[in-house]
Amino acid sequence: MSEENVELARAALNWFAQLDEGLVAPEGVSQYFAQDPITTLSGFMEEQTTLHGADAFLEFRAAWMEPYDDFMYEPVRIIDAGGDRVAVILRQRGKSHDGDGWVEMDYGLVYTLEEGLIARADFYATPKQTLEAAGLSE
Repeated sequence: MSEENVELARAALNWFAQLDEGLVAPEGVSQYFAQDPITTLSGFMEEQTTLHGADAFLEFRAAWMEPYDDFMYEPVRIIDAGGDRVAVILRQRGKSHDGDGWVEMDYGLVYTLEEGLIARADFYATPKQTLEAAGLSE
C-alpha cells in the first residue's frame, strides 16, 4: 500500500502543476482528495492555520501565489512515512510583482490518506519540521 500512497501524492502534486497551467479544472481535486480534507499550516504565520475543505485550500493557495509574476514549486523528495502517511519536501521559487529578485523557500507537508484519498495535508515551514512530524529523520 505504501507505494500506492507515494504515487497518489505524486499524482496530486502533478495535478496542482497542471491546475497552475490552466490544463485542468479545480473540480478535479476530488480525484485525489477526500470530500472535506483538512489542511494545517504550521510555522508560516504567527498562529497555526486550519482550513476545512478543498475550496478553502484552493483559495488560500491562489492568495499565496498572487504576489508573484513567476511562481513554481517542485517536489524534492516524496517519502513513505509508514501507515497512511506520505512526507513531501518541496522547493518553491517566485519573482514578486514589485521586485526584481527571486524568493526561494524549502518547506514540506505530510499527507494523511484515508480510503485511497488524501484526507489531511499538514504543511510545515521547514523540511526538518516536516520529517520530524512524520516520524522520520534526515
